[in-house]
Order: sequence, then structure tokens, then C-alpha cells
Amino acid sequence: MNTEIKVYYEDTDASKRVYYANYLKFLERGRTDYLYNLGFTHKNILEKYKFYFVVKNCKIDYKKPAYFEDILKITTKVINISKVKILFHQQIKKNEELLVDSEILITPVFSNGKIAKIPNEMLEKFSN
Repeated sequence: MNTEIKVYYEDTDASKRVYYANYLKFLERGRTDYLYNLGFTHKNILEKYKFYFVVKNCKIDYKKPAYFEDILKITTKVINISKVKILFHQQIKKNEELLVDSEILITPVFSNGKIAKIPNEMLEKFSN
């Protein structure tokens, strides 16, 4: 799944490079679009299943910077999934140049912080 975004002034630091923490927001957009593409939204997951996803672990390798007004492509793939976690491999590229390579582990939790189980109907959509 691919998501395209434009780098805005607010995403950059004084050097007009993307501020390192903002790549986390870009990766989040990619994962959210991935969910939307499967027919889910964070809101309907919370309403129907009573849980939401939280990031448990991030591994990010910053290769090269992105700059103000760059158009970036975020590629999002599931590389491992179970009832209690989803591991994504995500990359951010400008044209075909790799800028960021990451693995993001998310887990479903109830509002009390306890780990939830991903329903089979969701797992099936992730597996297709």
C-alpha cells in the first residue's frame, strides 16, 4: 500500500529538512491509510471492537533527509501478524530514493491498557 504526502513548512526545522520526529507522523499516516484501504477506521474499530492500536516498538533507520515541498511516497506492508500484534515494514522514498526504512510494531489495547485480541474478521482482511 502506498501513501503520497507533501512536506509542508511546519514539517521542517530551521534547515528546511524534515524534523526527525515528523517521520513518525508520516509513518502513522501510511498505517492509517492501510487500515482505511481494508475498510477500517480507528473510530469504527473502537466503536465495534472496543480497542485501539498503539505503537509498541519502532525501529527507524534514517538514510537521507527530505526537504520542504518534497513529495514523498510511504510504502506500508504487513510482515508479521498475530492475534495480539502487527509488524509493519514501512519505507519513505522521494522518487525512488530511500530516505527512511522502518519496522513498526503495533498492538491492540482496551481503554484500560490491557492487550486485546484482533478479531478473526480483521485478521482475514489483513491476510488477503
